[in-house]
Amino acid sequence: MKIIKYLSLFLLILAIAAFVAIKYFSEEKPIGVSGTEADELANNMLQQLNVAAYDTISYINFEFFGGGHKYFWDKKNNMVIIRWDDNKVVLNTKSQESRSYVSGNEVLGDENQKLKDKAWSYWCNDSFWLVAPYKVYDPGTERKIVDIEDGAHGLLIEYISGGVTPGDSYLWILDENFMPTGFKMWTQILPVKGLYTNWDEWNVYNGAKLCITHKLAGKKVSMENVKVGSSYLEFGYDSDPFKI
Repeated sequence: MKIIKYLSLFLLILAIAAFVAIKYFSEEKPIGVSGTEADELANNMLQQLNVAAYDTISYINFEFFGGGHKYFWDKKNNMVIIRWDDNKVVLNTKSQESRSYVSGNEVLGDENQKLKDKAWSYWCNDSFWLVAPYKVYDPGTERKIVDIEDGAHGLLIEYISGGVTPGDSYLWILDENFMPTGFKMWTQILPVKGLYTNWDEWNVYNGAKLCITHKLAGKKVSMENVKVGSSYLEFGYDSDPFKI
């Protein structure tokens, strides 16, 4: 009984310490001001990233940090193939229509729905880490200017609806030329509020800038096998792989 008592006390102390640490390292989300100036700041950022070139990209292939989730995205037609373990889901990101496969065999009904829901959750999170700065005008977003130190520009993006975690917010830190250098996060999934990660290692794909490497909690993580193209033929397919 004494062992259980001491263990319970230890777990209680650990929980209190974790709570205090979260409160200590967390920041309150800034208020910000919406309006035309915020939209102008967002537009300046998009121009620096070359949004015009990004809009011309038809297909993007990438693997999320660690390579466990693999994606082939038909950006023009809102279709994506998502692979992990022995699973494959072909998903329309607008209509949510899908087909799911396990070890190459199609599954239907509840199993298809279960895999589709998981694939959708993966997609919302993982694709955000590749193309987040291009999503500042997504449906359900609000843009606000925030005053920050050191002469940088602060652009707060609040995702009021959409995705799987509506309510998440991101404060983009832009340099004097309106190029993103990082953001702070206020999300449902992270207990520490205002956690910072860098967005400053930019690569160019068909003229558009994508940041595929970040530092999270001191650890460097990167997207893998990032490739863009204008046809699925460039990715080894001889017929349309997105048919549902």
